[in-house]
Parts: sequence; C-alpha cells; structure tokens
Amino acid sequence: MAGVENTALAVILIGGLVITFLGVNIYRYAVMIMGGGGGFVLGKIVYDNFVAGWIGQGVLRESDSSAAGSFVIAVFVFGGVFLGYALYNIMGILIAAVGGAFMFAKGMQVLLGVDILYALIGAVVGAFVGALVSAMALKMDGRMMIVFMSLAGARMVGYAGSILLSTTSFGATIAKPFAGWFSHSYPQDAVSMVIFLELFIVVFIIGMIGQTFIRE
Repeated sequence: MAGVENTALAVILIGGLVITFLGVNIYRYAVMIMGGGGGFVLGKIVYDNFVAGWIGQGVLRESDSSAAGSFVIAVFVFGGVFLGYALYNIMGILIAAVGGAFMFAKGMQVLLGVDILYALIGAVVGAFVGALVSAMALKMDGRMMIVFMSLAGARMVGYAGSILLSTTSFGATIAKPFAGWFSHSYPQDAVSMVIFLELFIVVFIIGMIGQTFIRE
C-alpha cells in the first residue's frame, strides 16, 4: 500500500506542477487533475476511517488490505477525473471550496489552538474564499485565472511534497527554522506542515510569474 500511495503522491505532485505552470491554458484538463488529486485524498480518508476496519470480516474476510485500499482509492481517483471532465465548471468551484476549507481549518487551529470550533470557522471561511476565487476566475479569466491555477497547483504540490519529504533528512532540515510555529498545536505533524507551507508559497509565486509569461 505504501508503494502505491507514494506513486500516487508523485503523480499528484507532477500534476500540481502542470496546473501551476500551464493551468491557465488548459483549464478543463487542470480540473481533471484536481479531481483526481481530490479523489485520492477522499479515497484515502474513506479507506482509513471506514473500509480498513472491515478487512477480514464479512464480505471482505478474504480481502488483502493493500489491494482493498488501492481499489478504493482508484475508484475515487477515476471518479474525480471523470467528474472533472464532465462537469469541469462546477467541479472547479467545488474542489476549490473543499481545498480552501481544509487549508483554513488547519490554519485556524495552528494559530488559535486545536479546537473543533476553530476548525469549523476556518472551514466555512476557507470554503467561501475558495469558491469565490474560483468563481471569479471563471467569470473574469485573465489574471484571476492565473491566481486560481497557481493556488490550486501549489496546494497539490505542497500536499504531496510535504508527505513525501517529511520522513527524509532533507525535509527535516528545510523545516527546522519554522517548525516551532506548528509544534505547539501539531507536534507530530510540524515538519510536514512547514514543508507544505514552504512549497505552497514558493510554487505559488513561481507559478504566478510563469503563467503570466505564458499567457502574454
């Protein structure tokens, strides 16, 4: 299962880079990539919190956990890609809202403390901001689309990169200067969260510059 997840994360990272630098010219395909990445995250959540507990019981008594996990994730990934292709305008806004909700919920807890109320407030604000930015990008195109694609791609790169690098010595080194910002709220995830933030900011800025040149 670990090998499959690492491969999927590498694909998500590459897909995020494609969106960051080329998304402004390939919006529909960018939404498909975003849908696949979102499907991976959702599939993993469903497997870890629901399906994994059923392995070895009932109809899943003969199932292998790795195969079952790969199957569940694959279903959600392909479902996300298909919906991204068929309903790309709606899915772009929906994915942005969900992504914003997760980011802001975590950010609120980092700033104010681990509390469900802060997470809910952050999720609502993040969903609104994500939906607003994506809707404005679709309506206005131009620079707003560049902003939206850079944000979306940077989030995917940050998500995948933070998981892949968090267990390496390189990841620990680049996270060390800022780990204290997160260690009080998330001591176990401080390294991965710092790496996410660093990658997100750097890739977003580079994506903005790159897509501006490509667009013009």
